[in-house]
Amino acid sequence: MRQHIFTELVPIAGDLANHYVKTAERQSFEQANYELQDIYNQLRIEDLNLCGNNEELLEAAKRFAEKCQTARSRAQSPDGAYQACLRIVDHYQVKRPAIKAHDLEPALNRMCCHRWWYRRIQILRLRKIETISRNIELVSRLRGTYASDYTIHVKRKQKERNRLYLATNFVSNQSGEIFSLQNLAERSVSNPAVRRAELMVRIRGFEMVADHLGHVGEFYTLTTPSRMHACLHSGAINPNHDGTTTLQAHEYLTHLWALIRAELDRQDIRPYGFRVVEPHHDGTPHWHLLLFMPDEQREAVRNVMRHYALLDNGQEPGALEHRFKAVAIDPTKGSAAGYIAKYIAKNIDGYALDQDSYGNDAIQAAERITAWANTWGIRQFQQIGGPSVTVWRQLRKLDKTDDPELEAIRQSATASDWAAFMLAMGDPEMPHRSHAIKPFYDQSKQLNPMTGEAYSPALGRYGDNAPLRVSGIVWKGLSYNTKKHIWVLLKVDSEDVTLRSEAQAERTQCHAAAVSLGLVSITVPPPFYHPEIIHENPTQH
Repeated sequence: MRQHIFTELVPIAGDLANHYVKTAERQSFEQANYELQDIYNQLRIEDLNLCGNNEELLEAAKRFAEKCQTARSRAQSPDGAYQACLRIVDHYQVKRPAIKAHDLEPALNRMCCHRWWYRRIQILRLRKIETISRNIELVSRLRGTYASDYTIHVKRKQKERNRLYLATNFVSNQSGEIFSLQNLAERSVSNPAVRRAELMVRIRGFEMVADHLGHVGEFYTLTTPSRMHACLHSGAINPNHDGTTTLQAHEYLTHLWALIRAELDRQDIRPYGFRVVEPHHDGTPHWHLLLFMPDEQREAVRNVMRHYALLDNGQEPGALEHRFKAVAIDPTKGSAAGYIAKYIAKNIDGYALDQDSYGNDAIQAAERITAWANTWGIRQFQQIGGPSVTVWRQLRKLDKTDDPELEAIRQSATASDWAAFMLAMGDPEMPHRSHAIKPFYDQSKQLNPMTGEAYSPALGRYGDNAPLRVSGIVWKGLSYNTKKHIWVLLKVDSEDVTLRSEAQAERTQCHAAAVSLGLVSITVPPPFYHPEIIHENPTQH
């Protein structure tokens, strides 16, 4: 039995064997066999082996898509087909497709597509293995801090593939300008240095506005109950762990914050600032919040947050000390931006830090933290209150305007003066719907490479209505479009330039940037380009 399981679960067989021996020594061989069989049942779902290689997973995805196609063809109604396909999806434990406007066709098209299955299986695989790794002490300060070594290895290989993709693919616009995706990624928030710099600009702007309004800053920490931690602070296994996964712990904190926000809103208290999510050494998330508010609201905010933080088993040892912490920001000892800067750097690239809180190299720790966040789909940084970041970024793309008031706001954005932009947009506690400037959404544009004409597709790959894209701003009822070009995604090979499909693009980190640029998925090779004249610098072409 053991040999069969270790052969099937090759990627983690060595770690499973070590855990098996430890369990047998601590408890019994019977318990060790039981845990090993349980792990096998989690990773082997009938004909789906989540520890198989990529080719095996792709073949499985094709089989499951064919099963759904067969079930769909045999069903007598769309609803019957949908329910039949859902049973297959649920059986293999992948996430169901979303339904919009009660339209079942796009969901059915997804479940009958092997590409959709392959992406879902890859996510399921990594999260299952990471959960098991966390439960058998492979994610802790004694072994692999924040994330397992297996996940780090997978993410490194993925980054290498992404770098190759970005370096060998190009975008072109209707003016004939051509850029590599790598060049564009380095200029966007996909670049860790750019991301960190923008976050610090916005945090510093919040602090300047708070000083201007006479508000105070508070730094809060929210953690989960001890039952959600897989390991103790010492690195030993937590005997009280109830099996809560990393994602479930994050969802607990998200729900906790929703309760806190609702209660504060009932008391007419609307703090503003930033939230940072980071993992403990065993991958259990906790939150840091830097919030600003009038001084008279400080105690009320602390009381509300403490109350809700201790609702779940608040009498357990250490709950009062660790579940909720509040630190008042003293301007005489340092700025709020400086206080949170180390948390920003620690969770992005380790900039200007030597070590993390566990004594690990800061750069390596940042790599493990970002791998942790990517694995679980956790948003590391979130702005609370304040003006729209989307409007801020669109204004930075906007050309000079004739409206003096709008021009003043635009100049504050292009000058990276978040404080001036924030004050120009209104009170920091004001909801976005009340702001004078709002994002402008328009249909995405695609370029026909044969004719050079732009058009807007009506439907997406799976039959959904084509989503509207952010294309500019709305000011006093007038829309200002910031889209100057329509971009086409190109790929260079030894014979010609062909267009890469959107499905391939969305498997890379550049997908979000590609969508925002309006990249298209056309399979007709453009006759007016040749590989020999493609350069990263358009002035060389």
